[in-house]
Amino acid sequence: MPPGSAAHAAVLERLRQVRSGGQFVPPSVQGTVIFPGFDGGAEWGGSAFDPETRLLYVNANEMAWILEMRKLPPPGALPLGARLYAQHCGVCHGASRQGDPQKQFPPLVGIEKRQTFDETQALVARGKGVMPAFAFLSRAELAAVATHARGEREPDDPQGEAARAGRPYTHLGYNRFLDPDGYPAVKPPWGTLNAIDLDRGEIRWSVPLGELEELSRRGIPRTGTENYGGPIVTAGGLVFIAATRDEKFRAFDKRSGEMLWEASLPAGGYATPATYEAGGRQYVVIAAGGGKMGTKSGDAYVAFTLPD
Repeated sequence: MPPGSAAHAAVLERLRQVRSGGQFVPPSVQGTVIFPGFDGGAEWGGSAFDPETRLLYVNANEMAWILEMRKLPPPGALPLGARLYAQHCGVCHGASRQGDPQKQFPPLVGIEKRQTFDETQALVARGKGVMPAFAFLSRAELAAVATHARGEREPDDPQGEAARAGRPYTHLGYNRFLDPDGYPAVKPPWGTLNAIDLDRGEIRWSVPLGELEELSRRGIPRTGTENYGGPIVTAGGLVFIAATRDEKFRAFDKRSGEMLWEASLPAGGYATPATYEAGGRQYVVIAAGGGKMGTKSGDAYVAFTLPD
């Protein structure tokens, strides 16, 4: 995204429309830049500590997101289920129940054909997978939001529960700040692997983590990619990590950060690897489940070892 390009101009115009200026700028209806983003800085997959080098190894996302608020209609202007859906469900499943396949949020359109009303209500109460439980809702609220989620007509609300159901604002989801080509709207690297010296409180080394081959073919240095999952470090001097959007598994020198090896996986390894010994040989294994960031899903565990 060089200065003067169409992508740079589009990002600059979007930046002028939203709030920015620091880590603690509050959300807003025009949108507020969140940096580090919702998924890092430091990645949720965890870190690896090496007692020999006294280094902590952690991967990070270097990407901005935009948090945009939306003012809800005044209390009582919407049926109870519609208001609760806007507060709690629309962020992921969309205002029109259309879902968001890019983020693995399924559509709710047609759910009334796939499950009974009681099953929908129980799902709202208990949650499933990344969906949290909403057991704090009353029985009447659970029934109302399940009705709305199924696209069915809500009954009248003579008790005025909709008027008491709360918050004046909701937000429009977890949205990455991307350029028109789909790349993060900040200067790369967009994903890094870092070694932190815990005795000195300093970053010993930081290297890009991941590669977008279409950019490499254009002569652009390795940018790193958005990444999900953590590293492990071995006594033999290696840091193993997958995590990247390019669906590869890599080994780095734990002292210098030099990449020593990489292999393609059948799907993204958005997990933290493990190492074990069997039959006198050491193995390293990664779950290649994929499915994030628009990449294909998988169902494989892939193990590696040195050749005989």
